[in-house]
Amino acid sequence: MKDADALNAVAYGPEWSARWEAEFGDQPDTQDAADYLAGLAGGRAVLELGVGTGRLALPLLDRGLAVTGVDNSPWMLEQLRAKPRGDEIDLVEGDFADVKVEGEFGLAFISRFAQSALTTQDLQVRCFENVAAHLAPGGFFVVELMAPASGVLENGRAWTSGVKPDAVSLFVSAADHVTQEMRTCHIRLSETEGVQLRPGAVRYVWPSELDLMARIAGLRRHERWSSWDKAPFTAASTRNISAYRKA
Repeated sequence: MKDADALNAVAYGPEWSARWEAEFGDQPDTQDAADYLAGLAGGRAVLELGVGTGRLALPLLDRGLAVTGVDNSPWMLEQLRAKPRGDEIDLVEGDFADVKVEGEFGLAFISRFAQSALTTQDLQVRCFENVAAHLAPGGFFVVELMAPASGVLENGRAWTSGVKPDAVSLFVSAADHVTQEMRTCHIRLSETEGVQLRPGAVRYVWPSELDLMARIAGLRRHERWSSWDKAPFTAASTRNISAYRKA
């Protein structure tokens, strides 16, 4: 197993998967994201890659859409199945760079920077090609990524990702500017559980590189925003939400 793969096996393994819901199970922009995605889906079937515990899959289901979710963590899929209506989502365990699922989709998407967990350019291109093969003509592929201006390229950069009365969560990263690979660590300091470390590896992608990956897969950029409520994307944006369309 590659070193990066070993880190991500820890990051998405049973221990941290059990904490995923508490740490990332909801976000302030969840409903904005679901509204935006449902609008592009236009009533057609949806494929989510990196479905996790269903933060977006369940709201899309509530909007009347048929949803298929892919994740390589059986522990997260188990949590999702146990939720109300979780058993109505067609769940597939697998690596979203290569996994094959039944059917054709009007929308596929990856949220919360999950595409970065594919730690080489080859894997990321294969993900685009795999998605394109599953999209119906006129279908959309939406990717949410960190933008370079987010500060993640500054080695040793750390920021707070959560504060509670009895716990603090921090995120630290260091980047290799040649391979664009980053080593990350999510640190949780808890009054009752002490210090917990969740190491990981990701690969950041420049917006122009993302557009080229899409072209290789036969997709064209439809629009780009810095937030789910369609704030303009600028050089100072910290997030890159890009939508691509299949001819």
